[in-house]
Amino acid sequence: MPDLDRFEIFTYAAQTCSLSQASKHLQLTKASISKQIKKLEIDLGIDLFLRSGQRLHLTDQGEILLQQCLRLKKELDDTRTICKTFHATPKGLLYVVALDYFAKKLIYPRLNGFMKKYPQLEIIIDISERIPDFEHEQADIAVGFSLIAPDNIIQRSLTTTRHVMCASPAYLKKHGEPKTLNGLKEHYYIGHYARNEICHTHLKSGHEMKIKPALVLNNVTGMIECAKVGLGIVQLPYYLLEEFLKSGELIEVLSSYQATNAPVYYFYPKFRHTQPKVRCFIDYFF
Repeated sequence: MPDLDRFEIFTYAAQTCSLSQASKHLQLTKASISKQIKKLEIDLGIDLFLRSGQRLHLTDQGEILLQQCLRLKKELDDTRTICKTFHATPKGLLYVVALDYFAKKLIYPRLNGFMKKYPQLEIIIDISERIPDFEHEQADIAVGFSLIAPDNIIQRSLTTTRHVMCASPAYLKKHGEPKTLNGLKEHYYIGHYARNEICHTHLKSGHEMKIKPALVLNNVTGMIECAKVGLGIVQLPYYLLEEFLKSGELIEVLSSYQATNAPVYYFYPKFRHTQPKVRCFIDYFF
């Protein structure tokens, strides 16, 4: 099947009736243009031009093809114009999935400026604690997760954190403090539905631990509240636990086993070119 470039070359040659004029416009040699037109004629099985010296004269079939190509060229030019606007003015729906902590600390404080800079974007912020299924859901970008993304998703480091395992003073008084990771098997562990087991990426290199949670919740706020009232031990990033550790409502345990430079990511779908609405969000907030 002839490629689109040959039809464009034919169109310019047919409009000017001159290989020289087409050569100047397309910045191709006359020999190259002549060769591409000949290939097009062979592919289509028709003669497009009657050649007379340096002038080209369209055949009847060539006239019909030219009219069709002009219609296609207009649509192609319109498409190119639309594509240019993608880069100039991001518009449409931008669906952001974010962990509540990063929405409060990173997005909300600067959201007014972002909305003023890109007034044609309609923004949805979905506070969630899971990486969305980008292929089947509406989400464009996800912010603030320490889970590893699947291969079809791009993940970029947002920050690093240390992980903390902790429990309430009342819990530790009743059940004692675990001294080793293996000792956790004698304790109640509070898990998150996205990772019911203790994730090895949240422990220092060389350590791994699997444990069945006694209680599973779907948000970190609930996990922390349950730990505060003595229902078990939790493992979460320090930034989520800082105020409770400082107040003494929670006490850190097994600190020597916890990862100290664990990455936190933002994610977006893998395309050849990042969508402008996603790129402007990344450039503005990160």
